[in-house]
Amino acid sequence: MRKRILFKEEEIAREIILLIENARLKEGDRLPAERQLAEEFGVQRDTVRCALEILLKKGELVKVPRQGYYVAPRKIALNIKDFSSVRKDVADIGKKYKATVLSFERVSLDSEQSEIAGLPEGTICYQVLRLRCDDDKPISVEKSYLPADHAPGLTKADVLSKPSSSVLKQKYGINLGSAQQKITQVYAAELEAALLKISRNEPLIRYEGIVYDKKGRVVEFFDNFIRIDCIEFRIRDFA
Repeated sequence: MRKRILFKEEEIAREIILLIENARLKEGDRLPAERQLAEEFGVQRDTVRCALEILLKKGELVKVPRQGYYVAPRKIALNIKDFSSVRKDVADIGKKYKATVLSFERVSLDSEQSEIAGLPEGTICYQVLRLRCDDDKPISVEKSYLPADHAPGLTKADVLSKPSSSVLKQKYGINLGSAQQKITQVYAAELEAALLKISRNEPLIRYEGIVYDKKGRVVEFFDNFIRIDCIEFRIRDFA
């Protein structure tokens, strides 16, 4: 297969990415002016401008009117095929993860919740409301439900420092088997806007799912609202 020849603006875009990867430019740093970049790379300003637009479209840069281009905040890459904690995904990009349990209570599923989870109406579940942050910046608010029959005696302390999957395995010997997941775009209602510190009706990623154990039982279902500027989803297969 013939190797595609890169256009000059693509070469410059790659050079700018290397500056970012080699930490000469960090998250939030302002890029040098177009003229300075053109002199540094030995090209015309139009070529630099095209390279910057390429990186802008890829989400590597953000543009502030009358100020210039800045290195975009690094997004957290969540693997939708893995049940691991968000903690590692945040740490992978050099940020500090924090999860706060805002509420923990036993609830009886109403008709809408029972239909979503495929559980009988009135099933008793533990409802956990979490706020997840990186470097103290709110990134998502999640409401999850764990059927009480599978996790008798679950406490708020159990879910304060560990993801639900770890608690289910370590405390109750439950091994996760499969999951149904759905990702859509929605708009922030009053609760999400307040917790995530954004404007009402701002776009969000809604990440819903049902988790089953190896026996096919529903052991958790969740509804997660995520800031669209903080997260990207990836699929990684594990051997």
